[in-house]
Amino acid sequence: MQEHHDNIEIQSRTDPPRILVVEDEAILAIDICNILDSLGYIVLDTLDNGQEVLSFLDEVKPDLILMDIHLKGELDGIQVAEIIQRTHRIPVIYISAYSDVDTLSRAKNTRPYGYIIKSFDQNDLFFSIEMALDRHDMEKKILESERLLSTTFSGISDGVISCDKEGKIQLINIAACRMLDLKQDDYVGRSTRDLPVRIENTFEENPPDPLDFSSYENTGEVSGRYFFVLEKSRFHVFCTVSVLKNEHEKISGYIVILRNIEEEYHVQEMQSRLASIVETSEDAIIGSTPEGTIISWNRGARILFGYDQGEVQGKNLSILVPDFYPNEIPEMLDRIRNGELIDHYETLRARKDGGIIDMSVKISPIRDSRGNLIAVSLIARDMSKRKQLEKEILEIEDRERSRIGQDLHDSLGQQLTGILLRVKALEGKLLKEKDSPGVEDARDIQQIVRNTVEQTREMAKGLIPVTLQTNGLVEALQELSLYCQSMYGVATSFEGPRDPVDLQPIAEVQLYHICQEALTNAIKHAGGTSIIVSLEQDTTEIVLTIRDNGNGISVESTTGLGLRIMQYRANMVGGHLSIIGNEGWGTAVICRVPITQ
Repeated sequence: MQEHHDNIEIQSRTDPPRILVVEDEAILAIDICNILDSLGYIVLDTLDNGQEVLSFLDEVKPDLILMDIHLKGELDGIQVAEIIQRTHRIPVIYISAYSDVDTLSRAKNTRPYGYIIKSFDQNDLFFSIEMALDRHDMEKKILESERLLSTTFSGISDGVISCDKEGKIQLINIAACRMLDLKQDDYVGRSTRDLPVRIENTFEENPPDPLDFSSYENTGEVSGRYFFVLEKSRFHVFCTVSVLKNEHEKISGYIVILRNIEEEYHVQEMQSRLASIVETSEDAIIGSTPEGTIISWNRGARILFGYDQGEVQGKNLSILVPDFYPNEIPEMLDRIRNGELIDHYETLRARKDGGIIDMSVKISPIRDSRGNLIAVSLIARDMSKRKQLEKEILEIEDRERSRIGQDLHDSLGQQLTGILLRVKALEGKLLKEKDSPGVEDARDIQQIVRNTVEQTREMAKGLIPVTLQTNGLVEALQELSLYCQSMYGVATSFEGPRDPVDLQPIAEVQLYHICQEALTNAIKHAGGTSIIVSLEQDTTEIVLTIRDNGNGISVESTTGLGLRIMQYRANMVGGHLSIIGNEGWGTAVICRVPITQ
């Protein structure tokens, strides 16, 4: 081995390469180690037996091996290198005194990274090592790229077929085999014309055959929708064929990408049908963002509200709420964002021309495949005719209640009063006759009749509150609160304005009956000691609140008949009823009614 004293530096790396020296001549092995150390490499060990080398590699993996061909033991260096390439893929450089053709031929079959005759100098060793390490690094990067491409090619959901310029299949991935019902190895090397598929196109006139590559000379890509017909199935495919060209701009092959769009096709058809249903629906169907910005507007909405889609697109749903009416939309959207479902509820909405519409509105969430809220659907139905009919029915009901109350007060009450006077006269006659038992019976009858007269008057008052008719809602609620306190012994107070409120008679009647029902529920079921009735008025609405300090209403109780009747009465006058209850903290019944109603 010749020595050389040029200043040689190892190329910059994060960690110095680790080298295993395999040499049966001890003195030469020491010299090699000294050179490697001077060059900045790390020598892991020096070995001279092939089997020992393989055992060593099971524990430690060097970056490179300097391998002598003649070794101790049953295996020579070439045989060891063959095993290393199969099991460890570590770069090997031969250092040998042999330079005959047979040895070189055997060594070549192991794909070594270098072959140095033992008369080498330091430069020869350094350059051989550096070139081997660079080549190995490059091969690892290429191998990693091949693995990545292979994994991507195999795992991609679209079918991919790679062909040469004559149309012979070079590669075909698993997705394409599944789509076309093929075995992967049966068609590699065969023409795409041999694929067991018939291609039809009913989407356009004179469509190109995507697998007829003779028509691709002057184009870079062809794509379209086709029917692929197999022996037992027929489905929609979006086919794209890309042309591959070499450095001379000559066609070198083709890449065919097949995407099964059968499901997408059916979804598109379904979406088209649904869009047609939505557009022709008589109900107003409105789509909005979760924040309430309008994004879709069907024909029913145009007819009902009078706005074209361009006039409302991008605006907030609040433009449909009358100025005088409480805007419940933000609250409803908050409930939707919190996961609640909102079935039909009745409310008021404003048309473009200023008209007010009684409406039933249903709000539904629209979520993506991961459950995220992406939009909101509102279905609104005009309830004006039904509401008018219900108001007329309520007016008839109130007139009938008034008639019955009047009959109880005027007719039955007077008749009972007449009976009371007759019994009183009978009592005087019996006193003259000194009929003591008869006198007692007459007095008992008088008491019974008095009680009946009082009950009749109370019934008449419940059916037709005189104070409500004569003095208005404020005094009627005040009188009702005093009556409940005296009748049931529960502290009941009223808080309200001194002057009459600005409501139509039908609205006053409904609020009065709502208060009656709420007081009855509080007294019978709440178990509290105090009830406060309050009436407030601002520029747009009247707010009636009945609050108790009882045990609080439960969720199950909010579906009772009495509460449904209160809700119904509130809806009849365009109001909104809410019930807030916390167990142990009492219940509040709140009814809001627009003043214009």
